[in-house]
Amino acid sequence: MSVINSDGPAVPPMFEPEAESMPRERLAALQQERLRGLVSRLLAAGGLQAGRLAAAGVADGRDVRLGDLAGLPVTTKRDLWEHYPFGLLAVPRDQVVAVHGSSGTGGRPTLVAYSRADLALWARMCARALAAAGARPGSLIHNAYGYGLFTGGLGIHQGAIKLGATVVPASGGMTARQVRLIADLRPQILTCTPSYAIRLGEALAEAGLAPGDGLALTAGVFGAEPWTEQMRARIAELLGLRALDIYGLSEVIGPGVAAECLAAADGLHVNEDHFLVEALDPVTGEPVPDGTPGELTFSTLTKEALPLLRYRTGDIASLRRGHCPCGRTLVKMSKVTGRRDDMLVIRGVNVYPSEVERVLLGEPEVAPDYLLVVDEREGRRELIACCERRTGRPPGPGDGDGLAAALERGLHDALGLRVTVAVLPAGSVPRTEVGKAVRVARWTGGDPPVPGLAG
Repeated sequence: MSVINSDGPAVPPMFEPEAESMPRERLAALQQERLRGLVSRLLAAGGLQAGRLAAAGVADGRDVRLGDLAGLPVTTKRDLWEHYPFGLLAVPRDQVVAVHGSSGTGGRPTLVAYSRADLALWARMCARALAAAGARPGSLIHNAYGYGLFTGGLGIHQGAIKLGATVVPASGGMTARQVRLIADLRPQILTCTPSYAIRLGEALAEAGLAPGDGLALTAGVFGAEPWTEQMRARIAELLGLRALDIYGLSEVIGPGVAAECLAAADGLHVNEDHFLVEALDPVTGEPVPDGTPGELTFSTLTKEALPLLRYRTGDIASLRRGHCPCGRTLVKMSKVTGRRDDMLVIRGVNVYPSEVERVLLGEPEVAPDYLLVVDEREGRRELIACCERRTGRPPGPGDGDGLAAALERGLHDALGLRVTVAVLPAGSVPRTEVGKAVRVARWTGGDPPVPGLAG
């Protein structure tokens, strides 16, 4: 049964309430016990992480306390690259039942192994996220995350089954077919990337399906890309649902590491009984106080096949503790504001794409699809924000040049940097139907990366 929140709407039941609402003191004791188990497994497995622990003076996991965490060695994506494909395994090779991963930066492969217990854990974490969005046994979930090496599709799929819901494995792309499935099956929950949620919303509107008139969607679980509150508002407007964030990465387990709840939607509850989280200064590697943006760093307390100690993700977010109306006691992380390696340095100013998105989508006349072009021709380094005027709305005051000028002023005020804004004809900015949205392109010479962009 749902719990009635005294402030208003019913709060959906948790999938694992004993774990998700555990008193903090008991949670800390569990984390310490599991951290000791993780260190013991790494030492027993030998190899890179065992060597680093030994160099740090750690000879026995039983000697490690939770307060010692900041002094333990870290791992990074480079470690996975350099020990590709199975060099960091902590179980015999015949206990690996699945692999997931991605091509990695610059095409360098990242591959992560899973045991049967790892897959079962992943399904439970995704079931927690879906339950937090209001899904329950019998709910119909339209899953438009890609299926394959990318962890999104299969993770949510198994989580829905674990919860007892009905999953529609739509995967990504073939948007016309997805529109038909949504119209015919009337799912309550949509799961996909936020950029594809926008694409689906536009396609549904073109098909004459609007919130409350042909759509039964109540909530969406959108991840795999950083996205802003402005994007949340646009998705909610298009689809008439509560847009919730989910976070994960294959190195840690996949989606389900953290997720927002329907009751608050003001930060993602980290499943810290299994994933011990820290926020570190991206430069010094030292822990930062709660509320301060830092690099998310996870210790996979219960993973078997590829356990990682203090894995630095490159994702920038802040942590916050305190009461949540949903009843969960788990720490919250903010939305990811960007990746350490996605930061653009333009004339000495550090810029994350999400900072530009906040300004662009804060203007009601701007469509939600955009592309940032780093103009590097002839030794220059300028930033061009390419966007489109929204269709189906009466034009606001001024023409495209007036809108561009207003956005340029807003970006200068927000970033302290001059950004050129190009308001292009509808359909100019590339749309992403499969995988993650591409938000940045580099222009080093030749034709512009977006049709219609002036040379």
